[in-house]
Amino acid sequence: MAQEAIHEEIKWLEERLEARKQELSESGEVKHEKEIVREAIREAAQTPPPTLSISDDVALQAAYNLKEKEHEHIIEELILLALTKGLASAMKVANSLKNPHLLDEFHDALADKYYEKLLESRKIK
Repeated sequence: MAQEAIHEEIKWLEERLEARKQELSESGEVKHEKEIVREAIREAAQTPPPTLSISDDVALQAAYNLKEKEHEHIIEELILLALTKGLASAMKVANSLKNPHLLDEFHDALADKYYEKLLESRKIK
C-alpha cells in the first residue's frame, strides 16, 4: 500500500513538474527541476496530493510525540512518515507542530527526497 501511495505521489509531482515547466516556458522564465519540485512540495502543504491521509487526531498525537525530540530527528521522522504513510499525512503532522522554521526545513528536505525519487524513476534527466 505504501509503495502504491508513493508512486501516486511521484506521479502527482511529475504532473505538477510538467505543468510548471510549461508555465515557465510560456513566460520565458528558467528554473531548475529541483526548484520546481520544491515549489510543488510547498504547494502540497496547501493542497495535498489526492492520497489517503491519517486522521487529525492521529496527526496531533504524532506531533505531540515529536515535539520534544531533536530538530533533526523530527525532520527524519516526518520524511519517513511521508515515505510510508504519504505526503498528505506527513504534511498534516508537520503543520500540527506549528513551527514555521521546522515546516520550512521539512519542505526542503522532503523536496530533496522526492527529487531523488523522481530521478530514480528516470522521469528527470
